[in-house]
Amino acid sequence: TARTCVRARGRPPAMAAPATPMAVGGGVEMPRCQYLAGFREESKAAYPVVPMLDEKSNFTIDGTIDTVAEAHPELKLALYNDVKVCSKCGKPCAFTMTVCNSCGASLEGVPIGKSENVFSAFLLGVRKAQKGFPYMISLRRQTEDVLIFDDLLALTPCHLNCIPRKYYIPDWRYLLTAPKKSLELLDTMEAELWAAMAPFLGSEAYRQTIFRGGVSDEEIKRKTIISFNFPPSQFQLHIQYLVPPLVPFQHYMAETGNHFHEGRAFPMEYVRKVLELDQPYKVEKTTPIEEIVAHYDKLGVSYSKIWTAFYEQCLQSSMELQNWDVKDFQYVVHNGKVHDFTVADGKLQVGAEVDGLSAGDLQAKDKPTLQNYGRPYSAEGKPNGTYVKVPLEPKLGPG
Repeated sequence: TARTCVRARGRPPAMAAPATPMAVGGGVEMPRCQYLAGFREESKAAYPVVPMLDEKSNFTIDGTIDTVAEAHPELKLALYNDVKVCSKCGKPCAFTMTVCNSCGASLEGVPIGKSENVFSAFLLGVRKAQKGFPYMISLRRQTEDVLIFDDLLALTPCHLNCIPRKYYIPDWRYLLTAPKKSLELLDTMEAELWAAMAPFLGSEAYRQTIFRGGVSDEEIKRKTIISFNFPPSQFQLHIQYLVPPLVPFQHYMAETGNHFHEGRAFPMEYVRKVLELDQPYKVEKTTPIEEIVAHYDKLGVSYSKIWTAFYEQCLQSSMELQNWDVKDFQYVVHNGKVHDFTVADGKLQVGAEVDGLSAGDLQAKDKPTLQNYGRPYSAEGKPNGTYVKVPLEPKLGPG
């Protein structure tokens, strides 16, 4: 039966009407305000995964970030973040966010606090977090210049982070202080990210399952979502590199304005254009992002125009590439409720609401199935990981 989608509060103007249809695997149509959930147990064995690099290294610093801070107080600025910690799932989120970008819980009223800079911990080979879990990564590439690993959030089946190894750069604003050198750094980081994609591109099973149609490498590269966040959740410059499609729940989150926020997501295109002006800009920790945007607006680089095109392209690229097979999913989530569904005349039909099933619980179960983070999993079904092979020394020095 046809169902009406409730318009999301605060939905950005760039989004199409919520009931606009989109195609998934096999060309099956469904509204953009719904998403598939409940990946079937019998489909899991055939779902293609791409293992992380087959490298195992041990920790270097037997302790926590606090251990490093006590021994090297001069490094404290690089060891901690200002964040809001989600009370539901515990994820450190940027202090400007109102909704957790992992579990979707509200961050209203959550105070700004400190968290360990996980990326600094990775680079230094720190053994564990204050809460006890190991600071291992799902490693994709390590060179003299960069460290690339799977993002735990896994908005797409291939969601990578790339951080520079030679420099401590808290966030993208600081690139403005040295435009030419910053562009060279971005060229290096993007080239290494594309190299890290090779195992995904080389897997025929992955390409056939994840991408719709015979998509070329160049088309995949063109549609890849590349951006920075400000404020970041981790204060070490990192490129967010998302190869579409978004997984079903995260596509819904993007459609409803809970990813790629205007004023927080800064597309690579925008950052490059302001750097190409070669107009150095003095940046301090307290420099307002609005001041920076206004400055470059006057110089002819419009953040609003570039972001709007970026946001629309994020959704469009995901929809054009997504190949989720409805046969692999047991349910559809409609207006926050879990429903059975059927397919008739190539269109998904929402059935009866399923009692006792939470959309959030289904999403939490689907995430480890659809992600490539930590592959291959252990015998207990837990993600794998490693410490860095060549950790940085905990000291200040030239980059």
